Amino acid sequence: MELIHTYSDGSKLFKMSALALIRIPIWKGNRIIDLEHVKNIKESVDFKAYLLDSGYKTIQYDELDENNKPVKKTYIIDGQHRISVVSDYFENIEDVKDFLVTVTEIKVESETDAIEYFNKINNVKPIQFKEDPNLIVNKYLQRLIASYPVKSKLFRNGVTKRPYLSVDKFREALIKKVDNLKKISIEKFIKECKTINTKTIQELEIRSLNEKEKEIKIINKILELDFALAWDDKFKWLDMILTD
Repeated sequence: MELIHTYSDGSKLFKMSALALIRIPIWKGNRIIDLEHVKNIKESVDFKAYLLDSGYKTIQYDELDENNKPVKKTYIIDGQHRISVVSDYFENIEDVKDFLVTVTEIKVESETDAIEYFNKINNVKPIQFKEDPNLIVNKYLQRLIASYPVKSKLFRNGVTKRPYLSVDKFREALIKKVDNLKKISIEKFIKECKTINTKTIQELEIRSLNEKEKEIKIINKILELDFALAWDDKFKWLDMILTD
């Protein structure tokens, strides 16, 4: 991976192997892949994927592991449809050679920053196919995260443990209920989440008085943070908010 240029916004343009590029995971807030769009791209380059050698964008941020140690992670945030074509090229065509591509990478501090960057990219370069569940969820998720203190890092990417909330798991839970999610306003969703948080805190305060409580350490940490949305890491409480 070779640095070519650093832009004024801090993002950097790199030159790298196409094979290395397709190994980078796709950011989970991205659109659900459109197979028809992939097919159109493939046909537009006459199945010569090496022509798709520019325009990719990645984000990099620190994810906290289970021991609260930062681990640098990189994700594709723009170009997933072209990458699908490139991946297919290497998997299904014999004796193909690796080729170089250019990639713009920017460092972000949080999932909220990632969503803002994604929105910025797609406002400049709008995609024609309709808004999908991930984009709907992004709007709710971004506002909910912003309603809590940033420095506390209550919402975390990657592998995390209670009392911190896994953004990846929460996103998956919201996508499953996206049809009901979009029926309520973002403001109401946040209000309902706060109500659930308060109710759960009150229940855990009572449980904390029990000396034999098995999960007392997690409960005490939740009470210290005043944040209980991750107490149920299956997020079954969403059923109370997002009902038919």
